[in-house]
Amino acid sequence: MHASSEEQAFLHKVTLGTIRVVLLGAGIAWCLQIVLPFVVPVVWGAIIATATFPLARRVFPRRRAPGAVLVGVLGVSLILVPAWLVLGSVSEVVVTVSKQLAQGQLELPAPRAEVAAWPLVGKRIYALWTELHDAPTAAIEAHLPQLRQVGRWLLGSLSSLTLGVLQSLFAVVVAALFVARAEATHRVLVPIAERFAPERGVQLMELATLTVRSVAKGVLGVAMLQAGLAWLGMVVAGVPAAGAWSLLVLIAAVAQLPTLLVFLPIVLYASTVVSTGTLVVFALWSVLVSLSDNVLKPLLLGRGVDVPMLVIVIGAIGGMLSAGIVGLFVGAVILAVAHTLFVAWVHDEEADAVLAAPQSGESVGRVATRLAPVDEAVPLSK
Repeated sequence: MHASSEEQAFLHKVTLGTIRVVLLGAGIAWCLQIVLPFVVPVVWGAIIATATFPLARRVFPRRRAPGAVLVGVLGVSLILVPAWLVLGSVSEVVVTVSKQLAQGQLELPAPRAEVAAWPLVGKRIYALWTELHDAPTAAIEAHLPQLRQVGRWLLGSLSSLTLGVLQSLFAVVVAALFVARAEATHRVLVPIAERFAPERGVQLMELATLTVRSVAKGVLGVAMLQAGLAWLGMVVAGVPAAGAWSLLVLIAAVAQLPTLLVFLPIVLYASTVVSTGTLVVFALWSVLVSLSDNVLKPLLLGRGVDVPMLVIVIGAIGGMLSAGIVGLFVGAVILAVAHTLFVAWVHDEEADAVLAAPQSGESVGRVATRLAPVDEAVPLSK
């Protein structure tokens, strides 16, 4: 009987413990489901605040509120102006084509004979272009199923872009709040970092901050600069939907893909509608913009930490697939920070192992000399 009572008490405790764990897990899962839509915008806002805080502190060294306003104004401008250019250029082309098609006045420029000489796809493009030029209505009706698929894809892309713009605007507000409360935010983050990494939490937090600023300047900043220069060149050359093409340049640049992949079809199209002089200047401009990252990235990214480009590529593409256009930027930065902190942790473990087991007869100075490459690889201290 006594053993039976102990078994019943044990089963009672196990049952109560299981119920508590299940209820706690359900509560945590519910809370995560509620806050999940805000995670990416808040992280994006933290990245913006971390990257722009030195500028705000330099302009307003003693007051945080004006610096927060500066971050907000710059952030909103950098989001709304490109979004207006992209959406405006796409909508203008769609409305113009739809209106001309409805009125039976759709006229496309005749393709040049050189188009047929393009490798691989030249003859097919020339035939389709000729068909659209000679009988646009009949050609559109013949390819109506494909055009509907393109329309659905375009509508989905515009919806995703609009959602990304709204998320980015929310992130700018969050960034402004972080900048305004920079000292209080730092005081909150320090104990959390120390709990995760005792005695090294502050150093790792500083390393994460350095990585965010480095990637923001060396990857995101360079990509935005390339997209802006691409838009300027396309506007001068008279390329339609310049804003949409610039967005593709931005995506390719952040994902570390050759932007020449975007410029190539634009240059090929321009070769059929612009003069030879304009084409030569635009082609040279496209090549210079595409190669500019080879000069700018070492200058900006090299001042921070060394992050492999493969990490940036995986973070950007994975982030875009999981969280849309905003994930393109957030994923690249977050994975770069995770990689840098992981490397720092590995080197710290190696350093601790060497210090714990010095070689026979080795002095402290010899140990420090042998550890120098580890310390230089990841600067954990100021």
